[in-house]
Amino acid sequence: MSLFRYLLPLPLLAFLPFANATAQTKSFVGAGGLVRLSHSSSVTPTRNFAGRALMNSGWRQMWDGRPIGRGVGIVRFWQVAKPTDGQGQVTEMIQMGFSRSAAVVAKCGTDGMVSGNGRRLPDRMLGGHRWTVYTNGDAGMSQQVSATNLRSVINGACYTIDRVTYAVKAGPPPPRNAATQAVAAGQMDAILATIKVGRRR
Repeated sequence: MSLFRYLLPLPLLAFLPFANATAQTKSFVGAGGLVRLSHSSSVTPTRNFAGRALMNSGWRQMWDGRPIGRGVGIVRFWQVAKPTDGQGQVTEMIQMGFSRSAAVVAKCGTDGMVSGNGRRLPDRMLGGHRWTVYTNGDAGMSQQVSATNLRSVINGACYTIDRVTYAVKAGPPPPRNAATQAVAAGQMDAILATIKVGRRR
């Protein structure tokens, strides 16, 4: 279903010939042309990799308390949404980073992934490359974070993708026009599905 159906009254849709998936999609190119993806025009790419309670700042997420290591954040997308359970607010997020540090590359697939709540999932093919996949999470008094973390060494560099859901149960509700959690999560998952790393062939 078109995202416009969530943003505009249905009668207005008839007057929007551009209301289709193509018109709503933008391209992002980062890391000197090595990373390409597509995203909805309703979310904006950012280089803000600030941390939160239960989440470290920086170019990749680490779940065992160790330093994140030398690396560079490529892009982060996020959207505040109405949580499915109606409590507080939730932020759906995806971010990418990479490192050419030999120490980071050597342990790219496992660094920071082995924690009390961590679980290894089957490897995933994405953009023609194989990625190591873990799930991780943590919870505090009113915050809860869950994530799917993907790691891959591609052309000698460690690439990271962190797909995060961050809920604040005691937080103020999001704006009335905020997307539902299902819509926001769908947008982040759609970005993930388009990620390609490496030079164009």
